[in-house]
Amino acid sequence: MNLSVRFFPVVLAAGLALPAMAEEPGVTLPPEAPATAALPEGPSLSAEATAFKAALQTELAPLDADDRAAIDGFYAARLYQPFWTDSGTRREPELVAALAGAGAQALPVDRYDPDGLAALFETRTAAPAALEVAASRAYLAFAHDVSGGIVRPNAVSPEYVDRKPVRPEPSALMARLAAEPVAGILRSLEPKSPDYGRLKAEKARLEALAGTESWGPEVTDGETLHPGESDPRVAELRGRLARLGYVEPTGEVASPVFDDALVAAVETFQRDYGLNDDGVVGSLTLDAVNAPAETRLAQVAVNLERMRWMPKDLGARYLWVNIPDFTAHLNEDGRETWSSRVVVGKTGVTETPEFDGLMRTVVVNPTWHIPDSIAIRDYLPKLQKNPMVLKNQGIDLMTRGGTVINPKLVDFTQYTPENFPFRIKQRPSDDNALGQVKFLFPNHFSVYMHDTPHRELFARDVRAFSNGCIRLQKPVELAEALLQSQVPDVRAAYDSWRAAAKEKGVALEHTIPVHIVYRTVFFDDAGVVRFRPDVYGRDATVFSMMQKAGVTLPAAQG
Repeated sequence: MNLSVRFFPVVLAAGLALPAMAEEPGVTLPPEAPATAALPEGPSLSAEATAFKAALQTELAPLDADDRAAIDGFYAARLYQPFWTDSGTRREPELVAALAGAGAQALPVDRYDPDGLAALFETRTAAPAALEVAASRAYLAFAHDVSGGIVRPNAVSPEYVDRKPVRPEPSALMARLAAEPVAGILRSLEPKSPDYGRLKAEKARLEALAGTESWGPEVTDGETLHPGESDPRVAELRGRLARLGYVEPTGEVASPVFDDALVAAVETFQRDYGLNDDGVVGSLTLDAVNAPAETRLAQVAVNLERMRWMPKDLGARYLWVNIPDFTAHLNEDGRETWSSRVVVGKTGVTETPEFDGLMRTVVVNPTWHIPDSIAIRDYLPKLQKNPMVLKNQGIDLMTRGGTVINPKLVDFTQYTPENFPFRIKQRPSDDNALGQVKFLFPNHFSVYMHDTPHRELFARDVRAFSNGCIRLQKPVELAEALLQSQVPDVRAAYDSWRAAAKEKGVALEHTIPVHIVYRTVFFDDAGVVRFRPDVYGRDATVFSMMQKAGVTLPAAQG
């Protein structure tokens, strides 16, 4: 059996002393027991239990200290009576069945070795203590993985991914066995979102297609296809869309004419896949149409894993930014109350990170304190060519101490990225890069949400153009939604703050969880699956790590 899995540390409370209590007036405390007083003994163990305990200690010896403590503590509470091999109640079939179904969740079945475990119990060639430890370790391994994933999120991209899955402690998991069915415990550890169950169902659907002809021949690469054109590739497109369910499979499938019916089908497909619904089949649409079932299956597996990384409670009211979908949403009590297109960071340069935060402040008429990296990369070369380049942009050049200086008096040619000593900030204005308003949720990435004067970028289907922060198409509406419960006549107040032309920070009375996620597969309000491009290439990285951890998919192509 392959059960060499490390578990997260267990924090045990044993050995902690209670603080001394001060004597209260009028209360007589009993005298302290002498330090040498003997503690009452627990029930004595039978000879059989004593032998089982000794054998159990031997089996537990190679384990991680925390796992050893969790399993031993469980059996100590049972006075070292068997649990899995208890002749009165056979529990191992339930465990084996749960482990065997791990593949449905894109978990590594071989890690838990359900067949090997079943054989051990069937033949009973191993000692009872060995069987008990083998079953307990498999149970803990599966519980560890289903509750927090098999890939360490920060290892995917230390620079851009910061998630710390929260898992139950092994001791708590073992304790639950005393009162709950095994299958029920393991099901309770799955993510609670309906999307998790939907992803499992989509995985099963795609597995039935993988390795078959799935959606038929791909559309041949070539020039962009436009409505009204006649091209042999149009027939290929029509056939592919028919197999995907967007075109009725009729005798017209072989027609090379890009007619109105096909345009409508392409537009529907584009909307479903987050592309601009212009009916034109360019490279992005062609890639989405041609993606095989095996590739979609790998995407589903990766998104199951990502869901296991998420906080168990997103909050009753929270903001959700999905990077590959280029959208943001405000959810309140299970209802979406605001949504917006967003622009995220540039691929491979200034990617928007994945993390969770708490929004605390709305800032109207924000000052842009330009990060050193941007000042050096974007502004130093311009200043070296023309020291007055900042003049018409409302940008101040300052010392590190905050003193504004005249750039005309500086010889910028003497500075390099290594010794550039200045700070740069842009004053509030209509031309400010942050627009009218920004939203702060402190984090070590220095990422926030904000307005932008560059509205034209929201018309693109792939919107990865920022320096890492999240630009909102509808920021004023978000400000109103966040402040309406604490500011009377919030629109009038907002207009007043804007008219003052000074930076105005408004602390939120109730912080709002912010979840910046990378979900390339999700479901719309009607429960229809939606796929998005792997804009930062992170799906491929996660899938590779899942494969190394033992996850297998039918003919999966990463």
